[in-house]
Amino acid sequence: MRMTLVFMIKCCLAVICGVVSIDPLQPMALAQELVLPLGGSIEIAPSAGPVIVPPSAPQVRRSAKPVESSALEKASLEKTAVEKTDGQTYVDLDRALQNVYTGVPPQSLKELKALEAQQSKVAAATQLVTVNVRQGPAQGSGVLISDNYVLTAAHVGGKPGRPATVVLSDGTELRAEVLGMNRNVDAGLLKIVDTRGKVLPFATLGKSAPLKAGQWVIGAGHPGGWQSGRGAVIRVGRVLNVMTDTLITDVALIGGDSGGPLFNLRGELIGIHSRIGTDISDNMHVPIDTFAADWKKLQKGEAWGVLPGYKPKIGVGMKDGEARAVLGDVEVRGPAYQAGLQVGDIVIKFDGQPIATFEDLQNAVRATLPGDTVKAEVQRGDQILRFFIRVGVDEQ
Repeated sequence: MRMTLVFMIKCCLAVICGVVSIDPLQPMALAQELVLPLGGSIEIAPSAGPVIVPPSAPQVRRSAKPVESSALEKASLEKTAVEKTDGQTYVDLDRALQNVYTGVPPQSLKELKALEAQQSKVAAATQLVTVNVRQGPAQGSGVLISDNYVLTAAHVGGKPGRPATVVLSDGTELRAEVLGMNRNVDAGLLKIVDTRGKVLPFATLGKSAPLKAGQWVIGAGHPGGWQSGRGAVIRVGRVLNVMTDTLITDVALIGGDSGGPLFNLRGELIGIHSRIGTDISDNMHVPIDTFAADWKKLQKGEAWGVLPGYKPKIGVGMKDGEARAVLGDVEVRGPAYQAGLQVGDIVIKFDGQPIATFEDLQNAVRATLPGDTVKAEVQRGDQILRFFIRVGVDEQ
């Protein structure tokens, strides 16, 4: 069952009459999810189930607004197209929304209608830049930025150097390569290596530092992967908290949305979906500004840090007094134990990396992700043995 603009008007009248007060920090069903009908109007969707946006090509335009110095531009993107144009998702802000844009709740029917229209325009503009990212059977989302780069979550990208597939809004599959990632904040970067002759659209970049609690945001993604006959799924919510390395919103996310874009009411990219919360009010996003500080390292394919809640482990300890990677302890029922490693084994290679010391082994394990299956080569007496270890999660 659909609730149309009549629902919006009723809510507005309730607000105006003083029956309902809108708290900017409380999740609202008012515009939690958007449906973009073929006619171009906007309706409020029921909270259950994903929101489907028809794939009809939206009318996006290049904004005449002068480009503001964005966070990523400050990160030495000297040779990218970001300096040449402002992207294709920018939408002029309705004058009636000047206060609402800053996080003030809508105060009138006029503001509610303007907010509805603004969200609809931004949702349409995001369709062409929101992509599906695939790595084997694993799926996630991402967003196109200039020079054929794709921003995503680190846990979607996996490991630097791995091949990936980027699926555009029309279903076109493009070859890509995973570049760098800051796992501490879940920021990942890909580069499309073959555009198949296409000139790709890209998002207008914004800033996350000025965000305030209560501001409206629009999230996009491809939950379940790209699907024919369905565009990117669009959801609307508000900022609940702004931290240096994390944005928290009540934008509802589900599996497959990770790595997708978060936009403000002007259509500017301000974040990347990271982790799904336990309820609607604590979904986490990577602030766009965090990509800026490490941009050159990401471009070079460097990876560092540990994803929150995703610290890898194989369940082994070192033998005291040994310079080499001699196992002094193997956790019972741990990943290494289940693979067949034993106390006294000397690890000489792990995931293709030569291992000379136990510290080398620790660093090699940190470079993996829980769920990865890696090959370990060990010396046991006079034998050289090879084992396949499925990396686990350190829950401590």
